Amino acid sequence: MTLDEEIYKSLHDDLDVCRDYIRQISKGMIKGSVSKYPIFIAIRGESDFDLGLPLITRNDFDITWNFSVSHLEEFVNKKIVGTDRVEDFIKAYKNPEQFMCVFVAEEGAMSFVFMPYDRHRELLN
Repeated sequence: MTLDEEIYKSLHDDLDVCRDYIRQISKGMIKGSVSKYPIFIAIRGESDFDLGLPLITRNDFDITWNFSVSHLEEFVNKKIVGTDRVEDFIKAYKNPEQFMCVFVAEEGAMSFVFMPYDRHRELLN
């Protein structure tokens, strides 16, 4: 499922504010052998989403989204990514040095998106 333009723009705007912090967390997870596949969960509502560890709240940066951090292994353990889909997920997973993997947990629009860390890269695509 693709995200509608309003959700994508809102998410993009918020990630502009905190993407450098998210990039550091991703690098730490990989370097510390937590996971080769960090996933950042974006939640706009107040829902109690039992996945990942809270990372950034709206109030931290005066943004719209809350972000948690997780990884592929937890998504498999919680059956969000089926064991039969792990290989497909890994093939689709973009270079974590250049892109953050974001799972948008928006009612009616749950989806994985890859957002570049380099703000100028988006202009080239």
